[in-house]
Amino acid sequence: MKILILLGMFTHFSKPIDEKYTNKQFNQFKNIVEYIESNGYNVANLHCCASTAFLKYPNMWLNSVRIGSAFQGRTLVNIQNLKKIGIFKSNITEIKNLPKGYNISYGNTYKTKKQTKIAVIPVGYMDGFNRNKLRDDFSLKNNIIAVLMEVRKIFKDNSLKVKIDGKNYKVLGKLGMYHSIIDISGNEDIEVGQEVQIDILPLQANDKIRREYI
Repeated sequence: MKILILLGMFTHFSKPIDEKYTNKQFNQFKNIVEYIESNGYNVANLHCCASTAFLKYPNMWLNSVRIGSAFQGRTLVNIQNLKKIGIFKSNITEIKNLPKGYNISYGNTYKTKKQTKIAVIPVGYMDGFNRNKLRDDFSLKNNIIAVLMEVRKIFKDNSLKVKIDGKNYKVLGKLGMYHSIIDISGNEDIEVGQEVQIDILPLQANDKIRREYI
């Protein structure tokens, strides 16, 4: 087809941490490209490396790479000084002093054990806070790993936290759809309007949230 112009070709490595299998995939991709080029087509742009492959296999960079996960500070390869580039920020909208025995959140999941000072922030699970990726692999191995991870949670502090002025504060009760309740007891300096930093993966943050690039 003389009217056909190939702007590019790409593939995606299914298990880039596996060097033997990834090399097999890469060679298959190169063979297909060579076959197409041998038929008179000039493939302008070739890429096959996402973040993990980019970090492990420089010989596979070709002329483009895809490094979205690395930009977010996460990868299967252990790289020193790799940090998240995105910071999710909000502001306190309300501060209240609650009495002992006061129920907080859906299902009354938390009851204050003493007089508690709380802050309300307009961030909930609809914004991506504490939204975990659902499992899509239910093999025996991964079922065992999932069970062990749940057991480990029993023995450590799994409470959600946010950061105000560099200090962590605990989220009380279940997250609301569009709000969270934060325990700020013992801190008299925190005020309405103060900035709050929240740990949310950029990919999971609601796409309606304004992005600011600096």
